[in-house]
Amino acid sequence: MSTGTIRPNLDFTKDVIAQGGDDLKKCYQCATCSVVCPLSPDDRPFPRKEMMWAQWGAKDKLLADPDLWLCYQCNDCSVQCPRGARPGDVMGALRKVAIAAYSVPSFMGRMVQNPSWFMVLIAVPVLLLGFLLTLGGGAEHAWGWAQFASPTTEHGGYVFDAFVPHFIIYSVFVPASILAVLAFIAGGVRMWKGMKEAFPATDASPQGGLVDVIKDILAHRHFDSCEDSKWRTWAHYGFLYGFGLLALTTSATIVLMYGFNLPPPLPFSPSHFFDGLLWKICGNIGAVILISGCILTILKRTSDGVDTLKSSFSDWALVLVILVIGLTGFGAQLLRLWSSAAASGALAKVAYVTYFIHLVFVFYLILYAPYFKLAHLVYRTIALVYGRSIGRMQKEEAAA
Repeated sequence: MSTGTIRPNLDFTKDVIAQGGDDLKKCYQCATCSVVCPLSPDDRPFPRKEMMWAQWGAKDKLLADPDLWLCYQCNDCSVQCPRGARPGDVMGALRKVAIAAYSVPSFMGRMVQNPSWFMVLIAVPVLLLGFLLTLGGGAEHAWGWAQFASPTTEHGGYVFDAFVPHFIIYSVFVPASILAVLAFIAGGVRMWKGMKEAFPATDASPQGGLVDVIKDILAHRHFDSCEDSKWRTWAHYGFLYGFGLLALTTSATIVLMYGFNLPPPLPFSPSHFFDGLLWKICGNIGAVILISGCILTILKRTSDGVDTLKSSFSDWALVLVILVIGLTGFGAQLLRLWSSAAASGALAKVAYVTYFIHLVFVFYLILYAPYFKLAHLVYRTIALVYGRSIGRMQKEEAAA
């Protein structure tokens, strides 16, 4: 690891405290946290050094520290801390500050993590989609708000494509996805360069150990090392695999629509098992798993006890946004089926509104993903890959 002059940054310390690390100054460097942490490596134990650097305001060191992301905030260290400094919560706060620092453009990280900006940010997709839906008037094949005013039937029932055509969805979500990917790439490059400068590793490469890291993430291997981690393991399984099944369903639907010319919605009929029912089952199972993960997280974060995690706006924003996406997606489907069976224009309007809310929150999740807690998926992966490089280098040096 590199050595050098540490330049204290008191504003950085204040940011950490504001993001949930308000017990930081209680730490008196007894190292109990590093001793009890089952994930802390022997050659570079955490979170003691991170607590010390945060007290000093060592911004540059902490932002480049891959060990920030080796912590899964099981809070074993907070439970055992004799001073109540809650190192687990401080590590969580440091990751939020790091995400804001990696953000490109930088102001987006500050805005998305600030509750004062939430209504402004959610208004962006509301106004954008709302405006685009005003363009759908016409005597024939009306869509958008014209369709909402007088719902018609297609393929034997009400369908959402009659309200929000797919070309509208693509025109909004494809650019949003591209912007999010570019922001992640820019933030990841910034993070990687910072780690290489602060903690040089001679064999570090973005591809080194990536396969093993992905396997660890998919299996949630590190969660099982912590005490009382089962709820968090299952909650994160819900997020990861719920999204995975929904992504698989979406991909299959696109292939069936454009590769096999099958119009939406896909049928529930057993006679259309591979071109309809199978993917409906996958999507619904994914939605249930996703919603269950959100509920588990909410129950734990609102429970009483010393091991209860401190929750910032960024924590709640992710959970609640995903919960709304899951509930509105599942609910829109049920309402569509119900309104089709009942031939009710009123129910169709409720279904359309539910679908509109669903699209708004999906847009929020996609466009702002690089700027709040969902960014863990990218930055933790990068840090785990780089951490393995440091570990290999230190082992080679010790052997030599």
